Amino acid sequence: MLTMFERLDAAAAKMGSYVCVGLDPTPDRVPIDDVLAFNCAIVDATKDVVSAFKPQFAYYEAMGVPGMVILEKTIQHIRDVAPGHVIIGDGKRGDILTTATAYATAMFEVWDVDIATIYAYQGSDSVEPFLQYPGRGVYIVCRTSNPSSRDIQDLVIDGSDGKKQVFDRVADLADRWSGTENVGLVVGATYPDDLRTLRFRHPLPHFLIPGVGAQGGEAEESARAGSNELGGGFVINSSRDIIYASHNPEDFDVAARSAAEILRNQINDGLKKGSIISQTISIE
Repeated sequence: MLTMFERLDAAAAKMGSYVCVGLDPTPDRVPIDDVLAFNCAIVDATKDVVSAFKPQFAYYEAMGVPGMVILEKTIQHIRDVAPGHVIIGDGKRGDILTTATAYATAMFEVWDVDIATIYAYQGSDSVEPFLQYPGRGVYIVCRTSNPSSRDIQDLVIDGSDGKKQVFDRVADLADRWSGTENVGLVVGATYPDDLRTLRFRHPLPHFLIPGVGAQGGEAEESARAGSNELGGGFVINSSRDIIYASHNPEDFDVAARSAAEILRNQINDGLKKGSIISQTISIE
């Protein structure tokens, strides 16, 4: 049986696309009155130019119980119309062992996502329950794309020779579970030097790369910095730039497809130049 990240790489290769669409709807920005219909239209329009979808749970929780129903039906629609695509449940869960176990049950058994995003700041207790599901995966939050991430993630660890930072330590911890082949890292595109360094130091984990587009990350550079020596091992997520490419009720889905296609081509153009890690290895 393929591991989850092998499945994701296979989906990316089949679609010729390393794009993940973030399904982050807010009722005041959705150009039609039906959020579920909006999500389904986005999925239908983009499914042949992307390889993954990532609903961010917070947007559905903010809509209350109706939002949870929309989330459930959105996931089911993806399963129905794009069964080979991977669904990333972006809930960023993380807690003590008993609570993490409940979170893992919810993400994989109730919501039936393929990959969950999680925090590891409470140590192995918050990670290991998610590793009890063969064929599923987790992305551990490591180097995030938001500006204030530096407040915590840049802190230098005591006794580390003055160079190792908190996000380095998180990536090191992830290597403990790399043998399970279902652990990846969230590494933002807005810090390209850190992205490049993390890939060089950690060649095996799969990377989920947010922050391209509206947050300022650059697609070609991120693809080259985040890809492994085989030219894969990552997906780049885009949410607002795709789903809100147009606010016209008549063509928002067509515009979303066009935006996803442009991002796909930018990523592929970057990969044609070769991954940075493979070039570094060949030089050495």
